[in-house]
Amino acid sequence: MNVLYTNRHANEQAEKEYGATRVELDELLAQSDFVCLQVPLTAQTRGMIGREQLAKMKKSAILINASRGPTVDENALVDALKNGTIRAAGLDVFEHEPVSIDSLLLTMKNVVALPHIGSATHETRHAMARNAAENLVGALNGTLTTNIVNRAVLER
Repeated sequence: MNVLYTNRHANEQAEKEYGATRVELDELLAQSDFVCLQVPLTAQTRGMIGREQLAKMKKSAILINASRGPTVDENALVDALKNGTIRAAGLDVFEHEPVSIDSLLLTMKNVVALPHIGSATHETRHAMARNAAENLVGALNGTLTTNIVNRAVLER
């Protein structure tokens, strides 16, 4: 398959290993059969997929959000799914979590919803546990150099 991505910087590894092509978001939306969001929640990504972006997607496209819920305007998504602007959505996250049992998204036949378990593979959970253990040992030994949230506290 053709793999398109958008990012502030080129990802040479993805381009080499997967033949990925870096494009602007509008081009990615217009050409993609599947739009997979894998972004952190920042001021720039909050609401990055709204009515305007959904309208640029193929009617046959499927939006997959496995990043952070507020990156997608859910009201715009509901409308797009109802009106056939896009075909379907796969959601591992929601704008408001926990998602309300009254959410229209949970009643739609063209939505697959998961309870934020997209990272629940054996490999990912093992890596997370190993990382936590290594960080604990590093913190206790005074050798922790990665994943530091508040470096100022350690430097006292």
